[in-house]
Amino acid sequence: MNQVVLPTEHSKQSVADEALMLAYAKGQASAFDSLYQRHKQVVYLFFVKQGLPIAIAEELCHDTWLKLINAREKYQAQALFKTYLFTIARNTLIDHYKKKSTQNEGNYNTDDNDLTATIAATQLCEQQQTQQLQRALSLNIAALPITQREVFLLKQESGFSIEQIAQITAQHQEKVKSSWRYALQRLRKGLQHYVN
Repeated sequence: MNQVVLPTEHSKQSVADEALMLAYAKGQASAFDSLYQRHKQVVYLFFVKQGLPIAIAEELCHDTWLKLINAREKYQAQALFKTYLFTIARNTLIDHYKKKSTQNEGNYNTDDNDLTATIAATQLCEQQQTQQLQRALSLNIAALPITQREVFLLKQESGFSIEQIAQITAQHQEKVKSSWRYALQRLRKGLQHYVN
């Protein structure tokens, strides 16, 4: 079995994610460790930025990696590994929402009163204003419709292109572009008190 030579701490060479995933599919466990270390934080943040409680975000993150492990032998390097990984993450999130809606639990969207209370804060020091802006941004992101929130987070937080997001979400590029534009419009409107 050909093994992928993993970079050492001192080496500047970097093995492509796709090569690591193919090596993992052939049984090289250390390749998975490298992939996990590279991408665990961004996958976790994808769930946290959806407005989910930390415990749920951690659970969905765990489920995403478990699904990747279970699907390793079927992996084909037809797209970027990161696209493949976030397709799994997105499907995990959709499954969570489907299960949640069948249980008739409340949703995770923020109440408008919470946002208004956050925005209504008066003269604070610069550090407090920055914290307040970050909180308002988080609340506004969480309040976006799920399609817009997903596109915004995949583009802004994870750095995917419109084309890659269209692949991940299995949508037409024009629909993704529209979701991106509408998300930006809503966020600008929601944060207008801070940017004037």
